[in-house]
Order: sequence, then structure tokens, then C-alpha cells
Amino acid sequence: MKTPKELKALKEKMQALQAGDFNVEAENSKIVKCWERLNCGKEECPAYGKLRCWSIAGTSCHGEVQGQFAHKLGDCRKCTVYKESCGDDIGELIEVFNQMAKDIRFNLDERVRSGEETAEKNRFSELQDLVAGIAHETRNPLHSIGMATSFLKRKYKDEVMIKFLTIIEDEVRKLTDLTSIFLNFSHPTPFNIESCRINSIVQSAINDFADQAKHQNVSIIFQKDENIPKFSSDIARIMDCVSNLLENALEASTEDNAIIVRTKNNDGMVMISVQDNGPGISSAERDKIFKPFYTTKIHGPGLGLAIVERSVKELKGTVEVDSLPDKGSMFTILLPTQSPNVQRKTTSPLR
Repeated sequence: MKTPKELKALKEKMQALQAGDFNVEAENSKIVKCWERLNCGKEECPAYGKLRCWSIAGTSCHGEVQGQFAHKLGDCRKCTVYKESCGDDIGELIEVFNQMAKDIRFNLDERVRSGEETAEKNRFSELQDLVAGIAHETRNPLHSIGMATSFLKRKYKDEVMIKFLTIIEDEVRKLTDLTSIFLNFSHPTPFNIESCRINSIVQSAINDFADQAKHQNVSIIFQKDENIPKFSSDIARIMDCVSNLLENALEASTEDNAIIVRTKNNDGMVMISVQDNGPGISSAERDKIFKPFYTTKIHGPGLGLAIVERSVKELKGTVEVDSLPDKGSMFTILLPTQSPNVQRKTTSPLR
């Protein structure tokens, strides 16, 4: 009995898959385009313009949005598009093979992505421990220097001596503040999930920067959505994130500029955005700005945006930046209105 050419071709693809070529796809000359066969004009459907709608999640079949392909595949097998695309048992065997190859590619990609995320988490954890150790070792000598300086200022009244001791005190204060930032980065405070009114939190953060904005002659405009319901989250973490973004926006702003802060109820998520008219961020810098210790500023350790990204992720949200050189930047935080399932971490004991 002569073997059909479709089976021969399928056998070759299976051998290629077995040999490690995971990008194989068996040809199917009978494939049907669902939007043409069903006369569907829903261009917003994720399957519009694509083949094999049964393997695409969230399609707009039967007047409603469908779920993941694995959940809807049973119904798809009854559909005219799938039946005509298969044609016969050999055609269905081809499509089953193609779906299997697609699943293998997806699982391999997920494994690689998971391994990269695990490695990144391990590196981040090691960095936190290193920073914590340095901060603790630095804090004790700084305290001693500060105490000795205060003693000398009380004991000696020489004008030149007082001037130099005051400089030492100021520098010690700056370094002490820096160690506090390092400690907050390495051992953040435990989560405190409570009822939040987002507009009140954002307004409080804006109020904290009112004097600085006035001094720079920069306006902070708050465009708030009054229809955002109360939701459960960590007020202190959100406040810290907004404050970091406002601080960066003010540093990027020049006289007579305006910073626009917005809140919005966005399909079960709360959106907070901070937009400035500063110099913007290049595409090369956008890939680095959330990394610890990366900064384009003259002052600061470069931890502000790293802390923002970590806090937002731990609250099960996302943070994005939209920026072009000389066009300003807009940072957008999206937080779930449902109580985030976060681990209530405890701070490590001081060493």
C-alpha cells in the first residue's frame, strides 16, 4: 500500500523534531482562515489575520471572548473551521503534531525564562546581603565620628575649628542618610496591608514636595480620578514609590516646567502616572534604569527606581516608563484593586 505524501512529510517533520528542531511545522494545504470562513469582521480578535484560531487564547467566537486554547480546544474541534482545516484523519494528525510542537516550544521557552528569573533573583539577593553588610559596617564608625565631632564643637569655640567641624557633621549626616537608603534596599520593612484611598496617598506625596517644587518654580498638577474605590494594599510602599518618582521628575525639571500626576481606575487596576517635561531617557538607558546602582544623576546611589520596581512587583503590580530624548518621561504604576497575596517579610536582625 502506498503511503500518502502527507504522511511522508509528517514523518520527516517528526524526525526533525526528535532530532532537536523545535521550530518545525507540518504543512497543511487545507488550512482555513476563520475570519474569511465565518465572515467575521472583528479585527480586535487576537485570531484575526492569523491561522489556527483554535490554538489562540481569548478569541471572539460565538459572540463572547473565549479562554485559554487548552480550555476551548474541545469546542474548537466541533467548529467548521477546525473540521475543514483538518479535512480527514491525516489532516487532524498534522494539526495535533503542530500543536504538540508548539507546546514543546512554549514549555522550553518557559523553562529558559524561569531559569533566568531564578538566576536574577539569586544575584539580587546576594547584592542585598552585600549592601546590608557594608551599610552595617559603615554605620557604626559614622556614629562614632558624629559623637566625637559634637563633643569637639562643645569643647572648642575657635571659629575656624567650628567651621570645619560643622562640615564634618554635614558630611556624616549625608553618609548616615545614605546607609539608611542602603538598609531600606537590602531589608525593606514588612508589608502592612490595609485599606487605601489612592488619591489621598498621592496627594500626601505631592504635599511633601510642594516646597521643593515652589523653590524650583515647577508646578505639580494632580489629575485624579474620583471614582477609584478603596482597596487593600501597603500605603507606605505606595507612598514611597510615588515619592521616588516625584523626586526624579523634579530633578529632571527646569524652571516653569510642569509635572502631571494622574490616577485612574483601569479595569480592576489602579493606575498612577508621573509625567515630566525633562530631557527624557534614551532607549539604551531605558533598559538599565531599574537596575540597582544605575543612575544618570550627579547625586544619589541609583536605588530609587530599583526600590520602586521591587515594591510594585511585590504588590503584584507593574511599572513602566514611556520616554523619548528631549520629550520628557512618564512612569506608570498599575496596582491590583484586589488584596495582593504578598509574603509578609520580616527584617533580618542587625549584624
